[in-house]
Amino acid sequence: MNNATLVLLGISIILFIGFVGEWIFKKTKIPDILILIIIGFVIGPFGLKYVNPTNIASYAPIFTTFALLFLLYDGAFNIDIKSLAKGALPSLKVTIFNFILSAFFISLIMTIIGYGILLSILTGFILGGISSAFVIPLLKQLNPKPKTYSVLMLESAITDVLCIVFAFAILEIITLQSFNLFDILKNIISLFLVAGITGGIAGLIWIAIVATLFREQKPYMITIAYLILLYVITEFIGGNGAIATLFFGLILKNSRRITQYITNSLNTRPKYVINAITPSEKFFNDQLSFFLKIFFFVYIGMLFDISDITILILGFSISVTIMIARRFTKLVTAEFDTQDQNLISSIFARGLAAAAIAQVVLSSGIEGAEGVVAITYSVIVFSIILSSISIFVSVRKKG
Repeated sequence: MNNATLVLLGISIILFIGFVGEWIFKKTKIPDILILIIIGFVIGPFGLKYVNPTNIASYAPIFTTFALLFLLYDGAFNIDIKSLAKGALPSLKVTIFNFILSAFFISLIMTIIGYGILLSILTGFILGGISSAFVIPLLKQLNPKPKTYSVLMLESAITDVLCIVFAFAILEIITLQSFNLFDILKNIISLFLVAGITGGIAGLIWIAIVATLFREQKPYMITIAYLILLYVITEFIGGNGAIATLFFGLILKNSRRITQYITNSLNTRPKYVINAITPSEKFFNDQLSFFLKIFFFVYIGMLFDISDITILILGFSISVTIMIARRFTKLVTAEFDTQDQNLISSIFARGLAAAAIAQVVLSSGIEGAEGVVAITYSVIVFSIILSSISIFVSVRKKG
């Protein structure tokens, strides 16, 4: 068989395995993410050598960026305004608490093993937050209470931004030998404010477009095109494109409630009260999320490097530390019942944001960057494995 045929065969097999993995999760509560990572490792450079990540390195940033923005967008459809309002403050508490605690312990470990203080803090910020790409598909499968879903969903989105902003700030200090706390805080506020406003306005515009042009039938792919355009525009004007897609999804999820309020306020015809997303389109989005999830975690498995035992031990040690530190989340989740507290404490996997920042650090050329990147990928894999096991135990206890 030629290369193209082999690639298509590989894609087909991976999709079948992804489907079987999801079925296994529903029956046994063993996370399918573990199976996908194992498959990636097996076909990667340290397994059967079927695929070499360097051959797809130029396409990976495009795929991972789209995976992040679409998963956030699709995940928003499981949050309504009421649960969002209830979950906003608890999510902020959980997010800040865990981000600071994780970054501190990771930085401490890196300092103890001999890394410089700035490089250690950089690693702490890179690995300070949980992964949206891990959290969102998992929550959709577990279907927790709305408030718990909102807290974890928002935490994963917010920590992605915190990791990016603070890690880039430390990287700037290392390369330019300068520091400005005001600029860091301004960047964080700007990213969220611009993203929230842009995503909200884009959502209202899209509702109007659907009500006037696509009321009878809407091509599903036109929404994807609009979503990508929203991401690009938000990034261009200085906001966080992924967060903008989250707000866009929230507006569409609550489109009936929003249009009902507007028509009542303006005393217009009730025909303008609509759902901007139909059940069939929601099903299409679920299938696309399934596809993206499968190949993202297979790709993570391919990147797992077992050639350096020291890096593996360090990555595992940091992951265990993150897992232990996550248990302290119960200190700020007293209002949740025990089952929800256990679930929140079990979700601590690192992923897409950490991998993306690591690539930027590697390209910066700073001394010690290779070690930081190797440790980051090791922690991503081990934290996903440990978090998956922890979730399995938590769910089995609940059952």
